[in-house]
Amino acid sequence: MIQLTSFEKELQLEFTLSDRDARRMDRVVTDIAALVGMDKFEVFDFLKFGCEEELSQLKIDYDWKRLQKSIQFRLKKQT
Repeated sequence: MIQLTSFEKELQLEFTLSDRDARRMDRVVTDIAALVGMDKFEVFDFLKFGCEEELSQLKIDYDWKRLQKSIQFRLKKQT
């Protein structure tokens, strides 16, 4: 069994995720951070306090790509 990193454990506790989903959320957060130029902890804070609707929708449809696109759109600078 693969051990979760401390960041994955934080994600798991904050969002009540399984081990598999915590690892997936870590990948999503890392990808978003790289694309928008933020630290992954900043993205994590944004998820905690600004994405209740997206996280609720994730529990309904389990669409990780939609979650990632939605968060990226909200965090990217609009030109």
